[in-house]
Amino acid sequence: MAEPVTFIHAADLHLDAPFQGIDADDDRVRGALVDSTYVAFTRIVDACVARAVDFLIIAGDAFNSSDKSLRAQLRFRAEAQRLHAAGIPVYIVQGNHDPASGWSAGLELPPNVHYFATDRVERMEVRAADGETLCALYGRGYATAATTSNLSRGFKREIGDETAIGILHANVGGQEGYAPYAPCTLDDLRAGGMDYWALGHIHKPLDVLDTPRVRYSGSPQGLNPKEEGAHGCWVVTMDHGEVVAEEFLDTAAVRWARIELDATDLADIDSIAAGVRAVCTAERENASGAPVIVRIDLIGRSAAHIDLARGTSHADLLDDVRQEELSGSPWVWIDRLRDRTTNTIDLDAIRESSDFAGDLVRIADVLAADQSARDAFLGEALEEIDRAVGLEALDGATLIDQARDICLDRLLVEEG
Repeated sequence: MAEPVTFIHAADLHLDAPFQGIDADDDRVRGALVDSTYVAFTRIVDACVARAVDFLIIAGDAFNSSDKSLRAQLRFRAEAQRLHAAGIPVYIVQGNHDPASGWSAGLELPPNVHYFATDRVERMEVRAADGETLCALYGRGYATAATTSNLSRGFKREIGDETAIGILHANVGGQEGYAPYAPCTLDDLRAGGMDYWALGHIHKPLDVLDTPRVRYSGSPQGLNPKEEGAHGCWVVTMDHGEVVAEEFLDTAAVRWARIELDATDLADIDSIAAGVRAVCTAERENASGAPVIVRIDLIGRSAAHIDLARGTSHADLLDDVRQEELSGSPWVWIDRLRDRTTNTIDLDAIRESSDFAGDLVRIADVLAADQSARDAFLGEALEEIDRAVGLEALDGATLIDQARDICLDRLLVEEG
């Protein structure tokens, strides 16, 4: 009778992923980002060794690119060798980022690394040191990047498997924001008869179904500002097809956060700065010891708006608070501090005035009330921009309000 089996389910390592669009001019921030995917993988391997798991699953996209760098391949081999020394096998399916058709330097990998076939579903038996079968693994990788066929239909549990685990890089149920690679449904997965589906492709930890357990581990390191919160892998213990213990391990070397800070009650620059510091402190405390890269949007009607809009005030504030938070432990890097506040202006009073500001508000009122006039105005005003870069559908009413407030800001700043 098979003993319980413990494994780590990871996916989407994306080793050597580039981090673009981050305004990081500090060496610590740049260095942390460059090394983050490697650090996250090292933490996974550390956990495998410390917990003496029976095996490690990587459910696709171990590398970020089919033209993977030699550095990434060397680092991967080094970690695989650590696992080999600990007697821990690694079972991998290839995904859309690292398909079998991609370039490889031909480095010799240790014998504990097994890549599943790409032309069929392959079954592997995991055995204990005494030769007893612990469980059966079923997996199929990508031969080419743009794999849009339903690979799940080839999975079929063999009679006699006490525990069966399916490994697949796929979009189950049409998850939004992700390419439809190896698309399948929950019914497709149920038909395979697996006890646990170790999935890759979706970068956030996500439990899709409880019985059988259908799960995305997510990427062990968030790869862009949209991939906020905890990222890591799952440690799972199974016994006779049942999940009897499980734990999510946070492995991210850097955390991402996006915050809206309501500045309605923040009346001056000092109050804004204090609010930003409070946001950074909260994110630092919630990041499990990892440094944080945060984007903050200031929103609301605030008495501090005019001061923020004056000259270089906004840039100066960002620089001051950014350097202060960067000196903390762990550091917090304010990647962006966007001012989306509006002035605490009395629109009714301005509307009744006979000056240019009053005319501006009344014109905006007319456009707000007449959609055809508004559309004609915006079409003419934005024609050249639309021709140059192509504009997506815009909320015309909101755009008019924002333009009105920006113009009033300029008027009020000049008058002040």
